[in-house]
Amino acid sequence: MALKFSDNAKFLPAMPKEETRGLYFALLVASVIPLTLLYIGSASYLIGIILLVVFIYNIYQLSKTGNAMERPAFVEEKHELKKYVMIAVLGAAGVVASSYFIVETASYIALSVGVPKLVIGATIVAIGTSLPELVTSLDSIKKGHADLAIGSIVGSCFLNITLILGITLIAAPFRVEITAFSELIIFSLVANNFLAYFLSNEKMGWREGAIFLSIYVLFLATRVGLG
Repeated sequence: MALKFSDNAKFLPAMPKEETRGLYFALLVASVIPLTLLYIGSASYLIGIILLVVFIYNIYQLSKTGNAMERPAFVEEKHELKKYVMIAVLGAAGVVASSYFIVETASYIALSVGVPKLVIGATIVAIGTSLPELVTSLDSIKKGHADLAIGSIVGSCFLNITLILGITLIAAPFRVEITAFSELIIFSLVANNFLAYFLSNEKMGWREGAIFLSIYVLFLATRVGLG
């Protein structure tokens, strides 16, 4: 039985413990790693390797969880697997193309009017790369797959912090001064803590959504003021 949103804006507590632990671990990593980097003051090649190790470890744990869970039979649809794979590949290609177009055009416009690069990265680029995820999450909710939406959101945060940042630090010949991102890290930590609290209390509705939007608006106001 999957997670669903009820009329009183609460989760139905039907998520397996293994999946719940995976969500909390991902949130913990997404919170601890930025704070650790902020304490160190910089990120380099070695940090990138550590992040990749954390990512691989989590994938290994998730694979063990997946093998332990029962899988529903889908004999009638098995012959259409190739079609589903092709649709998924084409959809992923469309996501990459659309995100690239949005990021490139919006970034050019922002730079033309003198918006700081940090603000561009935390707003326009972040929004552009997250729009496909927003559409996927909304579609998942409409079809009654709230667990898929939450897993996608939390998993995306974890993947960005570990795999994406890890590969970037390994491939890029430079050191990143994390102190320049202190405000962003703090706001991310606040959002992660709120999400963990809402999940633990099995509450997720429009009020919780308004809180997250308020945090983001406050972050934008802070960054624009500093910029």
